[in-house]
Amino acid sequence: MAKIIKKIDDDYEMTADDYKNAFLLRRASISKKTYGKGSIEIEDIYAEAYIDQCALAAGGDVVAQDLISYWFKHGNPALPENVELSYKWQFLAGAGGNKHTINKLALFLNYSYDTISMQDYFKQLVEVIGLNQENYQSLLGQVICQYIVEDLNINALDLAKAKTVEIKFNQLSMQRFTASLNRAMVKVHEYFRNLLIKHQNY
Repeated sequence: MAKIIKKIDDDYEMTADDYKNAFLLRRASISKKTYGKGSIEIEDIYAEAYIDQCALAAGGDVVAQDLISYWFKHGNPALPENVELSYKWQFLAGAGGNKHTINKLALFLNYSYDTISMQDYFKQLVEVIGLNQENYQSLLGQVICQYIVEDLNINALDLAKAKTVEIKFNQLSMQRFTASLNRAMVKVHEYFRNLLIKHQNY
C-alpha cells in the first residue's frame, strides 16, 4: 500500500476541530428532520439517512464514515449497536485522514504511538515528516489505520452491505482488533524505516 506523508501546513490542512464541526453539523441536520415526528417516521428518517451516508462513505467521505461509526457505537432508531462495524468505520475514516476520528481512537492507538517513539528511527522521523506535539497523532494515526484497514481487508462498499445486527462491546472483538493492530505495527515500522532510507537516498 503506497502512502505519502508530507509535513503539515496548517494553512491548508483541515484540523481535528474542522472534522469535528463537520460531523456535528451533519448529525444535527439529520436530527432536525425528526422534530415533531412519530417513532415510525423517525426510524424511516434514520434508515434513509443511513443509506445516504453509506453512499457518501463509499465515495471516500470520511465525515460520513465517522458518522456511521458513531451510529453503530451508540445506536440510533434505525440501527443497532455494533462494536465491530463501529471500529471498522473508524479505522477507515482514520486511514482517510479524519483527524477527529483519529483523536477518538487515541485510547486504542496510544501504545502504538509509544512503540514508535521508542524506535531507533524516531528522531530522524521527527525531522523528516515534521512531527510535533500537535500533529503526531494525526500523522502516525493515519498510517497505523491504513495498515489496520489493509490487515482486516476493510472497504466501504463491503461495510455498507454488512448486516446491521447487534454486537455489543465485548472482549473477543477487542482482542481481534488488538491482534490486527499488532500485525499492522510490524508493517508500520517497516514503512517508516523504508521512508527514511528513501529520504537519505535523495
